[in-house]
Amino acid sequence: MQRASNFKAISRTVAVIAAVLIVVSGITYAALQSQPVKLTGNSIETATANLRISTDGLNFGNTQPGFDFKNILPGGPADPEAGDAFYLNNSGGTSLALRLAVAAKPSNPDNVDLSQVNVILTAVGLNGTQTFNLQSLIDGADNGGVAFTGANLPSDTIQEYKLQVSMASDAISGSSASLGGIDFAFSGFVQAN
Repeated sequence: MQRASNFKAISRTVAVIAAVLIVVSGITYAALQSQPVKLTGNSIETATANLRISTDGLNFGNTQPGFDFKNILPGGPADPEAGDAFYLNNSGGTSLALRLAVAAKPSNPDNVDLSQVNVILTAVGLNGTQTFNLQSLIDGADNGGVAFTGANLPSDTIQEYKLQVSMASDAISGSSASLGGIDFAFSGFVQAN
């Protein structure tokens, strides 16, 4: 009996000591903990990508009437000689990498080999000329277009471009040919580093 009584006494003592340690360490923890502080009302917004097009450098919109490339000589020089001017305006809040596509296959009643029709794009003042074949612009439409080489278009910037067309001598067979319904689609995207 004495043993049972000693065991109970030791058990009570251990329990009391454990309870005191829990309370003391809890109080110590609470005494070292600061009150919560907050940054409230935060918001997250993306940069704005906003590309506009113009043919006069003044009136910008989502669409503009295109050009009529007449009297192209297969195997001859790009036409028009000086290029048709158009302007891209990045009115968004971040620099844009540019792409060019032809969203839908043009009408081609004379079976012109579209891989032999060249679209020449010159960035005026940037010493940048790039040649795309029409078929690559059609094929690239599903991936957002074919990338421009060279510099991105910075935010709040208007850049002038010149557009020309040429055709290889073996692009057609016959006395003449025409293509219609060609919509050049320019897009800008943010290139993450």
